[in-house]
Amino acid sequence: MSTRHATLIRTGQRVEACCPRLELLYPIACDCCPDGFPAEETRELDALREHVSLAFVGALRREVSAKTGIPLDRFSLDRFTLHGCGPVSLHDDRHNYPGVYFVIIVIHSGRLGVVDTTSRARRHDAGEILLLDPHRKHALVAEGLTAREHPYERTHSPVLRDEDRFMFAGFDVRRPLLREWFRAAPDRSVAAARTA
Repeated sequence: MSTRHATLIRTGQRVEACCPRLELLYPIACDCCPDGFPAEETRELDALREHVSLAFVGALRREVSAKTGIPLDRFSLDRFTLHGCGPVSLHDDRHNYPGVYFVIIVIHSGRLGVVDTTSRARRHDAGEILLLDPHRKHALVAEGLTAREHPYERTHSPVLRDEDRFMFAGFDVRRPLLREWFRAAPDRSVAAARTA
């Protein structure tokens, strides 16, 4: 029987110690990155870098590792990023991110949820930890919708309403270092992947 590969793993875990500091970044991003939440694309929030210390990134890295069981050395401080976006239609990021998986920490979700090709969106709590395979089709859509039901926004205009904005921190992890977590059915838990 062939192995199934998950697209999205909702780990059921969230950072707690680092979450208050993460949540403070959203209003800062709204102020210093007014075009940082476009519809139908994800934008790196470079202007936020000066508001995030290396010590904080290190603390976030340790907490994500402790919560998920993913070994600490698989998270590189050099591969930490902050991103904003509005709703995004079904797509993959294979071309832009050819060699990595994403470990995502939600900062602000609004009413949006990450979905694969078949699931229905559920919004995310701040601090929630997600694992995503960017080589497989995924989308970010309003709660209750599937990717196919999302109306494509042709202008890619900046999204202004908080409920339609999504912001996350993330670590890009080299695919060989995280592949075992994705060699599973889509609903497989992180804990199960660790013991496989």
